[in-house]
Amino acid sequence: VLSCSCLPDLREDDEPPCTAENKQVIERQCNVLKSDKFKVCHSLVNPDDFIEICIYDMCQYDGMKSALCDIVQVYVDTCKNHGITIKWRNSTFCPLPCPSRSHYKDCVSPCPSTCSDIFASSLCEKTEECTEGCECDDNYVLSNGNCVPLSSCGCRDDDNNYYSVSSLKRKSLTSELV
Repeated sequence: VLSCSCLPDLREDDEPPCTAENKQVIERQCNVLKSDKFKVCHSLVNPDDFIEICIYDMCQYDGMKSALCDIVQVYVDTCKNHGITIKWRNSTFCPLPCPSRSHYKDCVSPCPSTCSDIFASSLCEKTEECTEGCECDDNYVLSNGNCVPLSSCGCRDDDNNYYSVSSLKRKSLTSELV
C-alpha cells in the first residue's frame, strides 16, 4: 500500500509591503478592473485575482503606474483570448509611448505603409486582427522603424528594386566621379 501525504504549508501569507494610506490609494487604482469599461469580460474572466496581483505589485514597487498598466494589459489580453476586445488605453490612462511623428491607435494595421511599400496598409488583407500600437502621422511612413516624411523615401526601378534616398545620392555622386 502506497501512501502519499503532503506537508502542510507553514509559510506566512505574503502581505504586500504597503502603508495603510498607500494601500487604499493603490486598491482604488487597481479596482479600475471592476469598472464598466471591463465589465463586458467579468463573466468570463474574474478580475479579483488580477486586482490582488495588481495591489501586491504596486505595493512592491511603491505605486509604480507601469505595474498597474502591465496587469491591466494582462487582463485585457486574457479577455481577448476569450473573444472579447476591450479598448482601454487613452492619453491619460496607461498611454502607449509612441516615437516622434507617430500616434497611438487602439487598432492599427498589421501591414503599415513603408517607404518600400507605401500602399501596404490599403492593400493588406482586411481582417479583424488589428492590434493596438503606434501609427505614423499623415504624410509619414515607416522606414527602418522610424516615421519619415514621404518625401524622404526613395524609389523603385523597372525591376521593382527599392533604392533609398541615401543610396541614390551615393549612386549619383559615384557616377559623377566616374
